[in-house]
Amino acid sequence: MSRDKKPNILWVSYESPDQDGQGGQRRQFHQIRALVSRGHASVTVLVPRSKQSDTSIRELVRTWRPRLMVKGIHLQPMVWLMHRFIGARRWDAIIVAHHTSWALLPKNLQTPTLLDFHNVLSRWYRDAGEYRQSAEEFEAERKGIAAATVVSVCSNNERLHLLEAHPEARQKVFVAPLGVDPAEWQEACFPRDEAIVALFGSWYWGPNATGLEWMIRNVWPAVSEAVAGARLLVAGPGVKDAGAWPTGAHYVGRVADLAGFLSRATVVAVPVFDGVGAPLKYAEALASGGSVISTPDGASAFPAAPAHVSQDADEWSRWIIERLRERRTAPAPAPLREYALGRLTWEKAVEPVVEWLQSVGASKSPRPLRRSPTSRGLATEERKA
Repeated sequence: MSRDKKPNILWVSYESPDQDGQGGQRRQFHQIRALVSRGHASVTVLVPRSKQSDTSIRELVRTWRPRLMVKGIHLQPMVWLMHRFIGARRWDAIIVAHHTSWALLPKNLQTPTLLDFHNVLSRWYRDAGEYRQSAEEFEAERKGIAAATVVSVCSNNERLHLLEAHPEARQKVFVAPLGVDPAEWQEACFPRDEAIVALFGSWYWGPNATGLEWMIRNVWPAVSEAVAGARLLVAGPGVKDAGAWPTGAHYVGRVADLAGFLSRATVVAVPVFDGVGAPLKYAEALASGGSVISTPDGASAFPAAPAHVSQDADEWSRWIIERLRERRTAPAPAPLREYALGRLTWEKAVEPVVEWLQSVGASKSPRPLRRSPTSRGLATEERKA
């Protein structure tokens, strides 16, 4: 494919790409925006209608929201119409976010297809002792690998895990890493005039919840006792029992401005245990301007990042106490932000996908989006950016 030609891409996902969503939704949104902003692709997103917001992605690209379920009842005729709708157009490439989204596609498509696993769930369930679930995920992974042209994962760690379970993927798999958006992490004053340790994330997610409980029980009491007025501020959805937390620990819920919230913190902590994939919040913590400490699971995607990595609770306490006692009314150590904003941008993270798109080739110009007679009645919504 000529580098000047923009491939026509169908992006398929069960979860809505969302700039303000959880990690997987943000990953998709920023990947799509990076492709579009670099002029490499014309993207149409297909995501079934649900309660998840599509506001940010609709402002960026065309979006279809077929209604496939009503009151828990699967609407098979609508699935059939969706498949006909997809098949009536010529796509230069299809990108499928997570193997569970493969069911949205019609069978026997000849279009080059990228399957983004993001996480290798069969290994994660196996390590958790959920062997039946692991076997089901393994079979779904195997089928996805066989059907896709290429597959991607979010870190080299996950690539190794995928190849351990599925050595047949060796010639197909590549890493499409996580990133940060420099526009979301602009310079702030970084006052550091309060002894604040900040955490953020979705606490519904088990590895995050386990890490938060470990932090509250094993790390924070020593910090609170050693540093007068120290506060642990926890942002994000999913905490239900904050009333029992020790002195100085506070749950603040969702925050409208994450960068502003983190700019007040001397330390940004990323405690993750028994995780899968690579937490997007670690890359964002590096960009925050705070001093960053993480468990190995939290930092697995970027082992070269200049942050402190340990899973020893006493070491965490000592390290945080030292940072809080020596805080300054100046920006936190520059190497963290320089590393994140210089090396971990979404523009760079999407380059492996761009290279694959350039390799697939297309003999004709993409056809414009239009309804076909076979798709009348399909409950979709289209909007051109």
